[in-house]
Amino acid sequence: MLTALEVEYEAVRRHMVDVDEVELPQGTRLDVGRIRGLNWEVALAETGPTNTRAALVAQPALQYFDAEAMLFVGVAGALKDDVRLGDVVVARKVYGYHGGRESEDGFAARPDVWEPGHDMDQLVRSARRNEPWAFLPSDDRPAPLPRVHFEPIASGDVLLGFRDSETARRIRRHYNDAAAIDMESHGVTHAAGMDRTVRALSIRGISDRADPDKGERDAEGSQETAARHAAAFALRVLRDLRPAGRPPRQRPPEPAVVLAPAPDRFPDSAWESRPVVRVDAHEYLLYEGPGDLLRESRDGDVLRRQAVARVVSDGNARDTYAWLRQVEWTHPLTGPGRFHPLAGLEQEARLCRRLGGPDVVQLTRSGNTATLALAWPGDPRSGHPETLHALLPESPVPADPLRLWSIVKGLAEVAKALERLSGAGSSHRALRPTAVVVHRPHMTLRDLGLATVPPRPGENPGPYQAPEQRYGSGFRPGPATDVYQLGALLHRALTGRVPEPGMPPYRGSGSAPDGLVHAVAGALREDPGARPGAGALGAALLAAARELASVPPPPQR
Repeated sequence: MLTALEVEYEAVRRHMVDVDEVELPQGTRLDVGRIRGLNWEVALAETGPTNTRAALVAQPALQYFDAEAMLFVGVAGALKDDVRLGDVVVARKVYGYHGGRESEDGFAARPDVWEPGHDMDQLVRSARRNEPWAFLPSDDRPAPLPRVHFEPIASGDVLLGFRDSETARRIRRHYNDAAAIDMESHGVTHAAGMDRTVRALSIRGISDRADPDKGERDAEGSQETAARHAAAFALRVLRDLRPAGRPPRQRPPEPAVVLAPAPDRFPDSAWESRPVVRVDAHEYLLYEGPGDLLRESRDGDVLRRQAVARVVSDGNARDTYAWLRQVEWTHPLTGPGRFHPLAGLEQEARLCRRLGGPDVVQLTRSGNTATLALAWPGDPRSGHPETLHALLPESPVPADPLRLWSIVKGLAEVAKALERLSGAGSSHRALRPTAVVVHRPHMTLRDLGLATVPPRPGENPGPYQAPEQRYGSGFRPGPATDVYQLGALLHRALTGRVPEPGMPPYRGSGSAPDGLVHAVAGALREDPGARPGAGALGAALLAAARELASVPPPPQR
């Protein structure tokens, strides 16, 4: 989903959940996440105005994500008197109105026209008839409701603010069925047209009448209203859009990142509003924490919950903690390509027992709900559950020497656990600061990440995504992915920053031992085959930890 302006971007972004920022090799930054109630993974970008800029952002983004569809969402000016402010115009055609020939006989138009495919044409017409404003909150719905026009749009690089201008007269003369005008649709739709498999639409909310009153209308908030209406109808279209080549009722394979729950499908289930959760004979007091330590998410008929919690029903005088993972499904999950979430939890429990940790506290199924609770060792210093997130520097400065020693020594232990996981034929592939449990002087994994989920392009989006997990990498994620993510955590500790695509190789600083510098640089190599194994990385980290422990503290000033 592409937008040209910030107001348009925010209108779409407010509907997204589970969002991570992704930077493309060209430097374009997109928010990648999901829409509540939908099965699609969505990448959202702000292109800036003009057709050229929009096309230059659209084409590499479509290629990078191997996109199924592209929706260009935003605001436009009305060219027809029956198109009201707040209405939505979906482009049945996009005219590039600047094409033509000037001669002594005047201007002769040479139209450059884009049209959506028949399937998208029918999708728009169906959405317009059936609940077009399902994604527009009730308190945002004006009276009367906006109308949806499926009409041509004229697109050029002129901001039209006068209906009797030469540009306006030219559009009326040569493109007199155009209902709206904008400055980006021509570039975006032609960029999408470079890949014949990408389906595209331009969806524009009407914020002005392309007349001198535009500035006044904008000041009154017409752009915000129009952008919200365009975003709402775009999501309504997306609701019925199906992946190309799939039977109408078949869902896409289960993704690794899932959606926030729809409240009407799983009533009274929200963990975020319930401090105590009962699972059979166990009671758990839920804790809030940074990142993903308390989250509910949904994909179609599957609801997932996870939280760190104190066990309040075991009769132990000392506080004991657990990492809860729960899945709930509303319909039988059968059919080719479907991976049952219960099977994933059962397989993870078997792996944990086989590898000697994390310890399994509880694995139960009750009806259509399954729960896996893993032991979470409380930190003896604080008495509370902690993760590596608490040790890593928040600002772009490296960790202090004592903290760096703790991190390096702890991640050496994590590397050994990842080596055992690799020996069992699996890989974690989802390491991040909150995935590493701190119980001083040790560190361990909170769970086995994606070990029971087949690898897929785009998995584990966010700053700790390995190169081979990105779309179009050509490599398959595996144990080398874990090594890269350990390297990224160490890079954060050493520099205060997460490594980014296109950055020069890590070369260390004067305070870091040479062995640690070489270990991190090797772990962060782009080619998975050039990285050390988890065992070799763990040994290098142990050696570096011993060297750090022998370095005298800096003099006090």
